[in-house]
Amino acid sequence: MIIFILGGIKSGKTRFALKEAEINKRLFYIATARAIDNEMKERIERHKKERGSQWITIEEPINLMEAIMKIPENSSVVVDCLTTWLTNLIIEGYDYEEFTESFIDSLKKVKDSIHIFIVANEVGLGIIPERELGRKFIDIAGTANQRIMDICDKAFLMIAGKALRIK
Repeated sequence: MIIFILGGIKSGKTRFALKEAEINKRLFYIATARAIDNEMKERIERHKKERGSQWITIEEPINLMEAIMKIPENSSVVVDCLTTWLTNLIIEGYDYEEFTESFIDSLKKVKDSIHIFIVANEVGLGIIPERELGRKFIDIAGTANQRIMDICDKAFLMIAGKALRIK
């Protein structure tokens, strides 16, 4: 089963995903963020402690397809977050379309054997960015969000810590 959780920054997406994922005893968390500075390192460590020892953390900023395929059956996995993953792909010069397609194919292969909670930022509620890279990013992230929405079984929009079921 694929559960898609969209919302703004600090809207409660991850907290909601973690709570919902605890329907299973085998819990995995795929982190896409990179520890690029001291503040980010501290943030990552704080989040690991907050999740607790029952969560197995997999740090994978690029190859989400491989990470998803390694999750055992009858598990829950939180992918946090799709937007950061896309940022990594763009900044590092990967073919984001190919990676997105492969990720979606991987999701389709495992959706009947694991619960997949995908966290992403809703990028369509803000202003149009001034710079070309910003506009390109909005297009890429918005399209990826639509593709995930098309294949997910359930979807929620997070607003100020509250979940609105949208699918």
